[in-house]
Amino acid sequence: MTRPEDIKKRIGNIRDIESIVTTLRAMSVLHQQEARTHLVAIRSQAATVAGALASVLSAGTPPRQSLTSGPDGSDDGMTIVVGVAQGFSGAFAGQIAEAAMAEAAAGRRLLVVGSRTLATLAEAGVSQLWSSELPPRPANVPPLASQLADALFSLLAKSVETSVTILFGDPDSPGQPVIERSLFPFDFRRFPATGAALPLTTMSPDRLVSALAAEYVFTELCEALMLGFAAEDAARVAAMSRAQTNVKKIRAELTATYQRARQEQTTTEIVELSAANLQNRSGRGRAPAARLRSPAR
Repeated sequence: MTRPEDIKKRIGNIRDIESIVTTLRAMSVLHQQEARTHLVAIRSQAATVAGALASVLSAGTPPRQSLTSGPDGSDDGMTIVVGVAQGFSGAFAGQIAEAAMAEAAAGRRLLVVGSRTLATLAEAGVSQLWSSELPPRPANVPPLASQLADALFSLLAKSVETSVTILFGDPDSPGQPVIERSLFPFDFRRFPATGAALPLTTMSPDRLVSALAAEYVFTELCEALMLGFAAEDAARVAAMSRAQTNVKKIRAELTATYQRARQEQTTTEIVELSAANLQNRSGRGRAPAARLRSPAR
């Protein structure tokens, strides 16, 4: 029989685990809320840049030839993977890693964000053109987007005829499914003419369109990174919620086991004490009878 003291120690350990799980869940919820606040600003910026692009294009400014894949099909393009930084995110880490490996198997070159995803890809022997850690706070996402944009445009300068897609998780859907979004070739058809007059500028229309397109790509990178950040936290919240349920169940079972063991121990102690008392009473009852015996003659 397991001693009640040992069960009580296990209950204490379970309570410590429950405290850690609760803390991780609370932090992930907080990060989700912060990410959504930043997404409002990012999308507002994207709308402003999109409006400026639509205004310039409606004035009859012809866009530069957008980037396309090579005519001979030799360049399979690049894929940006917004991966997972930490563990405890359920099946989401595996989903994003599998999607990245599928892109690599199709011949696409990878730019990967997230140390845990990087480790998974390294174990599978998948290399990257560029990699970085996902920041611990949503406020640090825009600087990372700037670094990623610099790396991306530097690579595009060396291979201008290529396509670029980005993979990230959807924080608003159950299971955080992986979303694939095209960055290049840049589709100017997304910015319909507004009829607004072109404001006075000091840049040539061609350079202005290129600068605005680059700025819009930056906002798309910001949004995808922030959504990926929020998706990891959403997956962690779901995983920690399941863990909380399991831990509470285990603690309840251990508590019931402890109570049974304690009752069994108490019953055993009572039985042993009763047996000892009976034995003592039996011993005291025989002594007087011995004293009443007549001496042998």
